[in-house]
Amino acid sequence: MNILVRAARDAGEAATFIAALNSHRTNHIGFCGGEEKEIRHTLEHDFSDTGFEQSFFMAEKEGRIVGAVGFDIDSDDGIAEVWGPFVSEDLSFREVAMPMWSKALQSLNDVREFLFFVNEENTDVSAMAESIGADHAGRHLILRAQPGIATVGDHQAIPAEERHEKEFRSMHDRAFPGTYLSAEEILGLRDDNHRLLVIPDGETDIRGYVYTEADPIHGEGSIEFLAVGEAYRRQGLATKLLQAGLTDLFRHDSIKEVRLTVGADNEAALGLYEAAGFERLHRMNAYRLELG
Repeated sequence: MNILVRAARDAGEAATFIAALNSHRTNHIGFCGGEEKEIRHTLEHDFSDTGFEQSFFMAEKEGRIVGAVGFDIDSDDGIAEVWGPFVSEDLSFREVAMPMWSKALQSLNDVREFLFFVNEENTDVSAMAESIGADHAGRHLILRAQPGIATVGDHQAIPAEERHEKEFRSMHDRAFPGTYLSAEEILGLRDDNHRLLVIPDGETDIRGYVYTEADPIHGEGSIEFLAVGEAYRRQGLATKLLQAGLTDLFRHDSIKEVRLTVGADNEAALGLYEAAGFERLHRMNAYRLELG
């Protein structure tokens, strides 16, 4: 098969190709959005430390785009989240995906770890990840809540203040060691669309926190982190924090759904989220490839 692999030149071109495939479970990658406008906005404004054109690759056959793969790179840590590979459904997946992967490895010299987040029905990418030596890193569920169904209510949470930051750092590090957003990064991101809410305990302590991200332009929100301190568990505080996050996100009239990701085996968390009105949307497999 005569496949030409090249660096991407046009974010709109890439977004159109991805959106047509990512809406189907058999092609779905969890790192990407589902709407063309949302994908294009991310590629143009919030994709990879090295920039879109240096971290996205397209495949062509006889002048037609038949494949795409992108790498959302964190240069400080040498980690990339893999968007794809996406391959036209009328062609052999491996015969298009593997040349793109080889081209990427030649270009991304500073990336030492690649993360995949693949719908369980996307067997092509899962098989490829395993064939190149990626380790299976867990099974997850993507859940969705919508206005009018999700439970909101009295939650006692307030926006985090400077006096809460020390305890938040400690709690976040204990609850989510080595996660994709550190406590310092969360504190630095805070604005009207990136909210850290806490349930205080006295002047400086906190009982728990929830961190949310709103995307009013594209009508979406997400609950990224929720944690309750060890001494305050089994008091219903996780429910109150979840309600606080949902209430805060749905104050944006344009937000039509809120999503979160949870381990597929975490029955306690699943019960909490489903009781609050979340429904199961996707089952996902995570893979991690570390280069020697």
